[in-house]
Amino acid sequence: MGLDHFRAPQRSAAIAGLYPAGTCQRRPHTPRRTGWHRQLRVAARRWAPGLPALITLAVMLWQIRVPSFWRDEAATLSATQRSFPDLLRLLGNQDAVHGTYYALMWVVVRLGGSGELTARLPSALAMAVAASMVTALGRRLVSLRAGLAAGLVFAVLPPVSWFGQDARPFAAETALACVASYLFVRVLGAGKSRRRRWLGGYGLTLVTLGLANLFGLLLIAAHAVTLATAHRDRGRWLARGWLVTVAAAGTVLLPFIWLSWSERRQIQWLEAAGVPPPVTLERLLGSIRLAPVMLLIMGCAVIVSALGGRARLRADWPLRLPALCLPWLLLPTAILLAVSQLEPVYTFRYVVFSIPATALLVGAGLAAAGRATACAGLVLIVLLGLPTQLPERGPVGHGDGLRQLDQILSVQERPGDVLVYPGDGGLRTFAAAYPFGLATLPDVALGRTPARSASIGGINAPIARTQARLAGAARVWVPEMLGSRPSAPVPALRGLPFQLVSTWALGDNIWLALYARY
Repeated sequence: MGLDHFRAPQRSAAIAGLYPAGTCQRRPHTPRRTGWHRQLRVAARRWAPGLPALITLAVMLWQIRVPSFWRDEAATLSATQRSFPDLLRLLGNQDAVHGTYYALMWVVVRLGGSGELTARLPSALAMAVAASMVTALGRRLVSLRAGLAAGLVFAVLPPVSWFGQDARPFAAETALACVASYLFVRVLGAGKSRRRRWLGGYGLTLVTLGLANLFGLLLIAAHAVTLATAHRDRGRWLARGWLVTVAAAGTVLLPFIWLSWSERRQIQWLEAAGVPPPVTLERLLGSIRLAPVMLLIMGCAVIVSALGGRARLRADWPLRLPALCLPWLLLPTAILLAVSQLEPVYTFRYVVFSIPATALLVGAGLAAAGRATACAGLVLIVLLGLPTQLPERGPVGHGDGLRQLDQILSVQERPGDVLVYPGDGGLRTFAAAYPFGLATLPDVALGRTPARSASIGGINAPIARTQARLAGAARVWVPEMLGSRPSAPVPALRGLPFQLVSTWALGDNIWLALYARY
């Protein structure tokens, strides 16, 4: 496959030898289109990426305020609700990998507050940008119809909604990966005179992608595989320019990479990965219900195109499409899973930026199947995704019911009640999510505040000091992360005259326990 395969599809092609030598080569007479019709067609092609972007934004905003903040979103709010100098001190000690996102959200929170809509809106907008870039990629790689289908598929995928309604940096990472891939395709299709401009934009986007999330740089490995198949017949100039650009981006990011690596203790909670879990592949294809349908759509579309002849197969499935999408879809996950055999680094959120590749492949399949079949296929994708989409938009759709926890405290707290965060105090970030109860109760386990300790959750006091503070407490509230119902008091309560009187389950593994003095 040569570089020409990455040029934009041509609208028409001349037939060699159609006119004898020396004759006037006149075009056959065709009815002329009216001016407004031509302008409408041009406008439709120009603004095509906007339609999936608007639909994606509408889908992201649908019930965006309903799901409670979950623990990671509470960490975002904990970081951004402190002063900017305190935020910088935090990033020098912890969570530097999310520093760029926290700096952005620091501004957003001060402009619009820390409610669900404001905190999640940047992610919703990022997914809309990603949808527009998916559409632009599909149009350039295959056709306008394939681009529109890919953008619409992307809009209705359940993981897209989940991360588009999440106050974390992974939606922004996905959008930047789409932009980088689009610029990469333009680099592959550009002549020497315009290549430097596209390479410059590509390098700048890689730097921004790395600042959004270092794991997004795994996209470079996918692009390297694509490049290896694209430049065979064009010499070494293309590979050299790409390597120089990637090296320059890596040099700019080197201090950030070093700082993030020095804080790698933050992902010690990850477990070593064994055989790739099926849920990983299923979520990359949408959901458990959608995965078989997505594969079936692509398989049937390839068969239909092949039955139409080699020319149609090449038109519906140009080699440039799988050359870009398959490494993008599979390689980042494969790399993280391989590294995780030695050092655990894998979780699905680190590879969510690969989902656009799925949308591009499925969009090409829908376009190849024809308009009626494509519409039916898209409706089927929407219907099969609803059983996943609807629960994600429920009150505990993100797994943790921090809003409900806070509301229980605000209703049931009494004078003399206190709060104890167990362990290292990491759950103290819960108080940053809502102002109802956690933020008002005395935190008797607090040793150093998050701001003073330059940490996300602060540092707990020694147990002896906490127990001394509990001398005058009538009741103790304890939020915990457990797989089953609390059955024994936390260490700070052992040996003290308190007994468990009530528990509340608030999501996947969040519990609220109430201990009363006896």
